[in-house]
This record gives sequence, C-alpha cells and structure tokens, in this order.
Amino acid sequence: MLDPNFVLDDDSRDRLIARFGAGVDAWCAVLPEMVERYCLRWHLELDKAVTGNGSRVFIGRQHGNHGVVLKLTPDPAIANEEAMALRAWTATPHVVDLLDADLETGALLLEKIEPGTKASDQPELPPASEAAELLAGLRQAAGYDGGQLPTLAQGVESMFSRIGGLLSNPRVSPLVTPQILADGHRKARELASGGPTGLLHGDLHLSNILRAGRTRGLVAIDPRPGIGDLTFDAVDWTLDRAASIDEVHERIDQLCQLVPDMDRDRLWRWCQATAAALAILRLTRRPPDDTTQLLLKLAALSLRLWFRRSTTLLSDETMHRENALLAPTAPRPWKTTARCRVARRIAAKTRSIPSSDRAQ
Repeated sequence: MLDPNFVLDDDSRDRLIARFGAGVDAWCAVLPEMVERYCLRWHLELDKAVTGNGSRVFIGRQHGNHGVVLKLTPDPAIANEEAMALRAWTATPHVVDLLDADLETGALLLEKIEPGTKASDQPELPPASEAAELLAGLRQAAGYDGGQLPTLAQGVESMFSRIGGLLSNPRVSPLVTPQILADGHRKARELASGGPTGLLHGDLHLSNILRAGRTRGLVAIDPRPGIGDLTFDAVDWTLDRAASIDEVHERIDQLCQLVPDMDRDRLWRWCQATAAALAILRLTRRPPDDTTQLLLKLAALSLRLWFRRSTTLLSDETMHRENALLAPTAPRPWKTTARCRVARRIAAKTRSIPSSDRAQ
C-alpha cells in the first residue's frame, strides 16, 4: 500500500486546488486508489513524486528495470490532447514516447528520459544546431490525425488573460504597464491568425526540454499542443538568456539557416509580441536580470514605435531609421554554407535514427 502522503502531500494538493478549484478535492481523495490501480495494471514501482501545473507525476520503473513516468491529471481533456500530440510525433526521436494511456481517467504512461537533465538547469543555452534538430522534429507531425485541438489563437487569448492577472504583482507593476502588455497581445493576436499552420508543442520553454543520450539529443516533454503558426515554438529558445537585441537577431539568423521554412520576420515579430508577457512571468519568479531588462526594452521600444507610426506622419527617412532599430539584419553570407550543411545533416540524422535508439 502506497503512503497517501507520498501520493499527494498537502502542498501539492494546494497547488492543484489553485489550478482547478475546490472541486478537485474529490479527485485528490481517490488519487491513492488510482495510483495503486495503475501500478498493478502497468507493473510499476514508484520512486519519486512531483506536482506540475496541472498534474501529479510519479517517476519509477516498469517490470523492475525500465524507467517510466506516470502522469495523472484531474482534467482528462488535458491528457487526451497531450496523448494526441505525442502519438503524432512518434516518428521523431525529439519528443518523449507515450507508452500507454487511460484517457477516461486522465492517466499517461511515458518513457523516462535519461539522463533527463533540464535545459534550464544547464549553464549554457543549448546550441543552435540542437535546438534546430528539436524544432525540425516537432514539424514532423505526419501522424496527426486531425483530431480536435485548441488553436494558437485560442491559446494566445488564454495566455494574455492569465498573465494580465499578474500586472498587479508588486514585482511587476513598477516595471510593466497595462499598455505594454496590451500592445503585445494585439501583435500576438495578429500573428496567430496566419503563418505556416501545423501541430505546435505550445510550451517549449527550457524546463520542458530534456537532454537524452548523445545520439538522440534534446527531447521535448509536457506539450500544451495546439494548431497554429509553427514559428511560435521557436520563441523561447530565441529569447531565453539573451542580453541584447543583436543577440536575438543572431539567434534568429541561426535558426532560419537551420530549420526548413522558418520565417525570420515572423519569428522576430513573435519575439516582440511575447516580450512583455515573458518579462512578467520572469519578474514573478526572480529579480530583474539582463534578459528581463532586454524583454522590457524590446516591448517598450516596439510599443513606442507603433504609437508614433499610428499617430504621426513620419518621413520615409525617419521610418527607415526607426525600422532599423528593431528589424533583423540580413543573414551573414559567410555562415550560410556551413549552416546549410548542418541543416542537411539534421534531416539525414532524423531519418536514420532507429526506433531502438529513440527509447534510450
């Protein structure tokens, strides 16, 4: 019999109630019984328990030696959408494998990634070549069956509504105005209505990227899948730990040389649109650092230029000069050939990795 406090401690229960409301108490009460049932059904031994934003997660072993992750959520729709996306990405080694599921009760059995180090816990940002392999792999969603998933437009509305509720936070309000966030919302709404449409991970920050074995590279976990502009998934890598606009331009240049059909202009515009929202999330967790200052600068500068253009008649020369403040520079020719070679290697590598290596 599992220890009920191991299955769900008080702090984890409070987090789930904060996420789903008091009605989740009934689910919490039967969770120990559910976990016991899945341990018997899937031959599991559990070693560790953690709570995510909308689930309770158990790390353990199947049949005594095969590392697995058992994930349960009070909302079966969340599990159903994640399962739908993971099945669509079966062909790529850069997404965690779904081993089994009970979608009626919101239970997923996933492979455990080894060594499984979070990209957010590593001292350096993952190299552009590895980020490009991951993003290219996510675009290989040939298995998507067209089932119902939220659109990116719906996700944008939900994201900005949720983050708007943080504007009153005492760490946020002195640095971010409602006008700056509203400008980002307007830009994101426009972008979400177009672009190359496909299956999105939807939450590809560095904590949802794990390092696997040498042949497999980076692996994405915990998607919030949706359908929309594929460029959106590249935003977090492009902005995370950046300290200058020039550095953001360089990262955009790198990805667009390596990821087929990545649109430089759209990626830059997504960076502008999400800068304020990302800054708010960072401010609620830590004091302002160089990246937060960059995000605030990018959001404020973008709003200032938009306001000037919408309220004044600028000369062609002034418009050109102000565009130059934010527009990405042209790709550097001397890097193009080498990056094309890397892009070809990425495509060849993804096609050639056997399924046995994907489960390492």
